[in-house]
Amino acid sequence: MMLRKLLPVLLMCGAHVFADNLLPGGDFEAPAVSGRTLVAQGGDPTNGGRGPVWIAFEFAPAAAGTNGAITAGLTNEVAHGGKQSLFIDFDHVKTPGQSATLTSNFIPVVSGSEYQLLVWGRTDKKDLITADGRPAYMKPEVDFFAADANTSVGTPFYTVLPIPGISGRDPFFVPDKWNRFSATVAVPRGSVFAQIVWRWQTEGNEPGEINGIMYFDDLSLVGAPNANPNLTPVPVKMPAVSTGSQ
Repeated sequence: MMLRKLLPVLLMCGAHVFADNLLPGGDFEAPAVSGRTLVAQGGDPTNGGRGPVWIAFEFAPAAAGTNGAITAGLTNEVAHGGKQSLFIDFDHVKTPGQSATLTSNFIPVVSGSEYQLLVWGRTDKKDLITADGRPAYMKPEVDFFAADANTSVGTPFYTVLPIPGISGRDPFFVPDKWNRFSATVAVPRGSVFAQIVWRWQTEGNEPGEINGIMYFDDLSLVGAPNANPNLTPVPVKMPAVSTGSQ
């Protein structure tokens, strides 16, 4: 009888023991910056595309002109954990389809397992994004690949979260505290690698603009590590899937 009572507790403890954060670079502590530093000025978490954790930070269109632009980088002004965070700046964006896309390197995963995709976010008090402007969305995606790091496996995970929310409803991200977004990601059978694509994008044909700054920190993928620590695809590659729309 005692063994039966203890077994669920042991299983729960075991789940924690074997759950690791597989994305240690999601704390955005490198490179170290002073103040708010754009990607082009050295606040680049991809290390010029060389990784090791993040391999691409792309902005489209590259030059938005009078329609405003989405820019991004690192800052030590505010952080959830550690000393730095990632910032996304919607600078008077007036058109749909403008985006900033951060792509991870390949992450070894366990076929058929479930993982938690997590990120902490908040809006800026002085440069506040409001829900009455142009719609924008946070679009995390996780793609899955076979051992050759080229063949797609199963269906990518994809979800959408309005930034900062929908007019008339309380926003998910607020200026006075960090809130955590989380999602359960099921790894398809036959997967060896996962690749995270995190996108911030404007939508809709409504008039007006979106303006303001958001901060993100401690982006993580938590779950069972692959038993083979030497699973490192070379060279790194851009995602085969990830158009940013569905």
